[in-house]
Amino acid sequence: MCQWCRLLAFLVGASIASVALAADPVIPIKEGQLRGEELDVKGQSVKVFRGIPFAAPPVKQLRWRPPQPVTPWKGIRDARKFAPACPQPPDLVYALAFKEQSEDCLYLNVWTAAKGDAEKRPVMVWIHGGGNTIGGAATPFYDGRHLAVAGVVLVTIQYRLGPFGYLAHPALTAEAKRLDGHATSGNYGLLDQLAALRWVQTNIHAFGGDRDRVTVFGESAGAANITHLMASPLAKGLFHRAIAESGYFGENVPHLTTKSGATPSAHETGVSFAQKLDIKGDDAETLTKLRDLSAERILSVPLSITGAARVGNRAFRFGPVVEGQVLPRDPGEVWAAGQMMKIPFIAGSNLDDGSVFSRALPIKQLPGYRLSLRTIFGPDTEQALKVFPVARNEDVPAMVHRVTTLLSFRAPARRLVRWMDAAGGQAWLYHFTRNPGKGRAVKEGVFHGLEITYVFGTFTSLGDDTDRALSANMMHRWVRFAREGDPNGKTGEKKDQPVPLWPVYRRATDRHLEFGNKPMVGEKLDREGCDLLDKAAARRRTVR
Repeated sequence: MCQWCRLLAFLVGASIASVALAADPVIPIKEGQLRGEELDVKGQSVKVFRGIPFAAPPVKQLRWRPPQPVTPWKGIRDARKFAPACPQPPDLVYALAFKEQSEDCLYLNVWTAAKGDAEKRPVMVWIHGGGNTIGGAATPFYDGRHLAVAGVVLVTIQYRLGPFGYLAHPALTAEAKRLDGHATSGNYGLLDQLAALRWVQTNIHAFGGDRDRVTVFGESAGAANITHLMASPLAKGLFHRAIAESGYFGENVPHLTTKSGATPSAHETGVSFAQKLDIKGDDAETLTKLRDLSAERILSVPLSITGAARVGNRAFRFGPVVEGQVLPRDPGEVWAAGQMMKIPFIAGSNLDDGSVFSRALPIKQLPGYRLSLRTIFGPDTEQALKVFPVARNEDVPAMVHRVTTLLSFRAPARRLVRWMDAAGGQAWLYHFTRNPGKGRAVKEGVFHGLEITYVFGTFTSLGDDTDRALSANMMHRWVRFAREGDPNGKTGEKKDQPVPLWPVYRRATDRHLEFGNKPMVGEKLDREGCDLLDKAAARRRTVR
C-alpha cells in the first residue's frame, strides 16, 4: 500500500469509530425491505444501509448493456455490508485496493440521521474518482456518517469501470440499435450513474431525503462525470446542484464513429481492444465471444488512467463517449454555448493537483519543456514561456508540475464557473491549499484528492486544530449548498454563517475562496496562465 494510502486510512480510522447500536433499522423501499445498521456518532443516531442494488447485475448477456431494473425481493434484505467493487486492474490502485471485486457491483450506500421519512433533508450523492478505471464506494474516507450528522442524506454509488463501463464497438452498437432503437455503445458507466440517480428519485424519501434537493458531488473522474451529466439531456431533473472537485470532461472526449482531432473514434479503440483479446469481427458471434471472456481475461489488457502508454505495449484508456444518446454533442461545445444544466455549481482544484500526471512525465530538460509548451500553446508559445519561465534544466520538473496543474485542473475549474456565469447561472470557485505536513503531502504538497477527507469530515485522527476547523468549515459550506443552493446559506442569514462570505463567481472580479490554513477570499488566481490555457482550449474545440 502506498504511503499516502496508509496515511489516509489511518486518518479515517479514528474518525469513523462509532458504536453500533443493538437495534437494526428496517426501511421499506420500492423494491423491498432493507435491514441496515444504527450507529451512535458523537451522541447522534445515524442509520447506514450498505450494498443496496439500484440495477440488475450487469453479467452474462447484460454485460455491455444499459442497466436494467432490479428484481423486487420478498422478506428483508440484509444491507449491513458493502458490495464488492467493480472489476478493475490489479496493477492500478486508487487510495486503497479492493479485495472483493465482482461484475455484480451496481450498488449504493445511504447514511441518514433523519428520524423519519417526513423530514425531507437535502440529499448529497457522491460519485467516486479513479479515472473511470479504478475506485469504489466502500473507500473508508467516503464514509458518510459525519455529513449525515451535519444534516444531509448521504449516498455513495458505484458504476462500471474501464472496458466494462465504456467499451464501444460496432457489434455492440448494432445490437443496441436492434434491441433499443439507438445505434450507440459505450457510456455504460454514465448510464449506471443515471440509474442510481433515478433510484434516488424513487426511494430517497424513505430515508428522510428530499428528492427535489439532490446535489451530486465528486472528485477527479467523479467530478468529470458530473460535468458530462450536466451536458446530457438524460440527466434533466435528476439533480439540482453540483460540485466538481478537481475534474472536468476534458478536451479529448472520443466520438463514437469519427476521429476527433488526434483522438481515435470509440469504435476504433473498441475494435483494437477486442483484437488484443484475440477477438475479431463485428457480428453477434463477436459479442458472444466477448461476453464469454472472464473479467480477469478482459483486465489482462493493459489499462491507464492517465493516457500514458506502457513501454512496449499500448495501454488503453476508457471513459465517456459522444455517442448520440447520453452525450449527443461534445460536452465542451455544450458548456461553451451555455447549454448545460443551469444549476447552482461549485468547482475548484488543489494547489498541487497536477502531480497525479506530472510525476510520470518524461520532460526533464529545456528542449523537451519548450517543445511541450509549443504543443500546448501553439501561437501563444512565446507568451507562455514568459508566464512559465524556466532557465535551467534543474527547474524543469517543478514548472512542468505547475503547467500540468493549471492545464488539467485550475484553468478548467475557472472555465467551468465562467461558462456558468456567462449562461446566467450561479457558480462559486475554490482553491484548496491546506498542507497537513504529513505523509505524502511532505513531498508532494497539496496533492490530488487531499481535500476529500476534509469534505467528508474523516480527517481527524492525525489532523491538528487547523485541520479540524477547516474540515468543519468545508462541511458546513457543502451542506448549506445542498440545502439552499448557496454555500453561504440564505440571504441575510447570520446564524452559523460560515466566514468569510464566499463570493459568487463573476468574470469581472474573478474571485474565489481559498481553503488554506483558514478560509480567505482571493482573486485573479493564476490569471495569465489560465487565460492562455483558455485560448488554447478554444482553438482545440474549433479544430474539431
